Amino acid sequence: MKSLDLRSVVAVDGSVTVIGRLSLEQNLITAAKILALTLSLVDARVSMLDGKSVEGEVVTLDAEQVVLKTSAEQTVSVPITNVIDVTFLHAGDSSPESVADVLQIELADGSEMSVSEIAASAAAVTAKSAVFGELKIPRQIVRSVRLQPLTDEFTAEWASYLQRDNSKDLMIVAKRDGSGLDFLSGVVSSIGEDDVPFIRDGDEIPAPRKRIFGIVFAKSDQSAASDAGLALRLTGGRAVKAKDARLESGTVAFEASWGQQLDVAVENISTLDFSEGRIHYLSDLEPLLERYYGLEPVKQQTENLFSADAETRTGLSGLWRMSRDCFPNNGKPLLTLRGKEYAKGLCVFPRAQIEYALDGRYTRFNAIVGVDDEVAFNQQKGKPPTAVELRIEADGAEIFRQLIVAPDEPLPIDLKLNGVNTLSLIVDFGDDSSTCDYLDLVNARLIVDASGK
Repeated sequence: MKSLDLRSVVAVDGSVTVIGRLSLEQNLITAAKILALTLSLVDARVSMLDGKSVEGEVVTLDAEQVVLKTSAEQTVSVPITNVIDVTFLHAGDSSPESVADVLQIELADGSEMSVSEIAASAAAVTAKSAVFGELKIPRQIVRSVRLQPLTDEFTAEWASYLQRDNSKDLMIVAKRDGSGLDFLSGVVSSIGEDDVPFIRDGDEIPAPRKRIFGIVFAKSDQSAASDAGLALRLTGGRAVKAKDARLESGTVAFEASWGQQLDVAVENISTLDFSEGRIHYLSDLEPLLERYYGLEPVKQQTENLFSADAETRTGLSGLWRMSRDCFPNNGKPLLTLRGKEYAKGLCVFPRAQIEYALDGRYTRFNAIVGVDDEVAFNQQKGKPPTAVELRIEADGAEIFRQLIVAPDEPLPIDLKLNGVNTLSLIVDFGDDSSTCDYLDLVNARLIVDASGK
């Protein structure tokens, strides 16, 4: 074997690695490995429990830590226990699923997978996925399988079947006239290539698979999967619960919530979400208290058709009651601040006081606040922009006060809550007008105290 005095390899990022005098074959293998490693570097943003974030190239990502190299050539190590999420900064956000992946599996833990093939026995559901490859999932954790493409006219009906507390399996079929979906309740013993054996009233009926839209398995039979602690979110929007994820040469390898070892190309993943169990969104929690004090500033209060229930926000004034994860009016769109939509948050109209019982379980509260885009720019010409006042109290002591002016840029807030038992959000009129005073607290979340104290 000839040798080559190949002293260095220059990578695409400009770095140089000295190799030395090796055989030609050894040099080529080494150079290929270096090039593959360089090309597999992934840009990411790591969000942490303290409200901070850092961006850079991922050097290491495993069950213990995330190590990034920043643009300033600094190496930053973040323990996984301090991570809320790792967002991969891809150029696109299109779905990674193939054209053939039009069927779907949904698990009891909320995991969703689009697949091209599905079969099932009494013990397991098996499938093929362009993203995950071969899947074998224990039958008892599967919530549903959809055997036909989902069309717009059936979307709402299918979703309603998934919400049912059904004690038997539901075999969902499309009505022959195409007007909607219908169902039969019984027991699905398996899913074959051509038939789906279905037991009803003690009799087995071999139903033709091509007639079946989907199957919603008995909810009472389902048991939760293992405590995964991680949601692996795909660029197409679906998510799979997982644990022990690690990044290796452009691939994220992980253990799925049902115990199967899988790997996914990193370009198919938008986020590794570690937030479950570490943060609690206010919109997911029941308030300890909701108190309202009318719908207008004191100077402007008049008798009108809303006066009777303005302090309860029931009945006619219900459109001004606190709303979760959506704007309370106009078709309930997502909360939006300066063109950016948010899936989580509160929308509060003054005057209102919302309290939450924390019981000393949290260390921080953070959110982004601003007047919702639905109304923020509906200002009267020649007059100052309207404003809303936000006050936040911890066990009765004020820890934040700010006047939020309608067209201004959203304001991030991050407050310490160590040992706090009660959190109060007080939204008041910032001027003598109630016009356009819908205040959003988007991504409003509490950080769990992980110290165990």
